[in-house]
This record gives sequence, structure tokens and C-alpha cells, in this order.
Amino acid sequence: MSQQEYPHALDCAWIASDGQGHVAVFITAGEGPIPAQALRGDFFPVEEVESRVLRLSIRPGQAVTNLCDAPDPGSYIALAQRGVFVYDWTDFTSIKGSLNAYELVARPLLPITCADLSIDLREVAQAVRFTDVCFADASLVAVK
Repeated sequence: MSQQEYPHALDCAWIASDGQGHVAVFITAGEGPIPAQALRGDFFPVEEVESRVLRLSIRPGQAVTNLCDAPDPGSYIALAQRGVFVYDWTDFTSIKGSLNAYELVARPLLPITCADLSIDLREVAQAVRFTDVCFADASLVAVK
């Protein structure tokens, strides 16, 4: 099966699900690791994940917890308003030093599951599954 190229130096997002079927978007900051499953050649380009997630409706009653001190957390909040957990590769900005993991930066009050996604996003999120992780409880997610 063919693979997409890693989008070097491009700040983009990829999508995954956890053991409960909840969905998260991971922002690479141009250097964070992306699982090989997210770069399968039969999926749409990984550079389109964020824009496709932003096409989802904001859920009625959705509230978001912003967990970061970024100067402009607007993009994190916009994604979380769609019901996804949002993680960012913060190694280069973290005062904690190198974490070698994605850090939770925004949490939805009403998380969605894969069943709530459009078919194109659902296929990717189900293929990139962290069965031993619960996004609601994980402040860090390491990707190998």
C-alpha cells in the first residue's frame, strides 16, 4: 500500500480515535510524529484534516476547556467546538522541556465519537486508533 509523504515543516493536523471511540485532532507544529496509518495513500491528504474537521457542525450546548496559554488559542477552540479533543506538539515551546508527546490543549464538554464523523474522516480515525488511551483522561499522548 502506498504512503503519503510526511509533510515536513508544515504545521498540519491528523486525526485518531481512542479506546472509547472518541476523536482527537493532533497538531504537528511541523515536526511532531504522525502514525503511518494516518499517512496511508488511500486516504485523503493529511494536510486536509483540519479543514475537514472544521466543516463539522458546532454541537448545540458545546463548551470547551482551553488548557494552554497560547497567545491565540482560537484554532484549538474552533476544533474542540466540533467535539474533538485537541493535542499539539509543544516540545519546542514547553517550559517543561522536551515531552516527546502530544499535549492536550483543548477539551470539548461533549466529545464526539467516530460515528459522528463524515465517512472520510471516520475511516482515518478508526484506522489510527489508540486502544489503550482515553483522551478524556490523557494529558499527553506519545506517538511512535
